[in-house]
Amino acid sequence: MRAPQVIDDDERRFERRLPIRITVEYEDTEDFLTDYTANLSIGGMFIETKDPLAVSTRFRLRFSVPDRDEPIDTVAVVRWSQPASKTSPMAPGMGVRFEELSPDDMAVVQAMLSNWM
Repeated sequence: MRAPQVIDDDERRFERRLPIRITVEYEDTEDFLTDYTANLSIGGMFIETKDPLAVSTRFRLRFSVPDRDEPIDTVAVVRWSQPASKTSPMAPGMGVRFEELSPDDMAVVQAMLSNWM
């Protein structure tokens, strides 16, 4: 079984992630992709995908939140990835951190997380 790839084993998540499933859109070098989140925090999310981007990849990310007409459009970076595995109960995908979340978008995400709790 392959272990998840991470940027820095000493870096730890400080924000609580909640199991929120929303559609995300993002671009790799060749395609525009659509997948779903498994969880979300104010600092990032886990995107379920069979083809995670490489660790350290920066990319444009868009996702919609309830009660808001415009999607949140930000830049994220892949912090770790989980390859597909028949022996792991964890879904394949990638943990990403928001790099350029505006203060207004951060407030929207925080409000959504607060309502979800």
